[in-house]
Amino acid sequence: MSKWTASLAAVALAALTACASGKSSGGGSPQPSAAASAAATGAPAIDCGSEAPVWTLESAKVYLVEGDRLYGKTKHGRYLCRSEAHAEGFRPARRPFRHRP
Repeated sequence: MSKWTASLAAVALAALTACASGKSSGGGSPQPSAAASAAATGAPAIDCGSEAPVWTLESAKVYLVEGDRLYGKTKHGRYLCRSEAHAEGFRPARRPFRHRP
């Protein structure tokens, strides 16, 4: 085994050992932030009280509700409360963007 390969293997082994023990080399907590975990699960990290958040489509100035096929999946959109979306000029989408059977 060459010297380069041996050092690469040692670094990989150290990284795997650190991951297995829950430690990171950055010294920070291995737990993700609330926003990061919400993004990973697909749930919006926004508190709208009793109303469900909507997904806005910026270019069309419309919003989608949870259950719509494109809810949370378009590139240029963001989560807002329905009241905030209305205040910013968004309207409900006319076409139902529901899942197709």
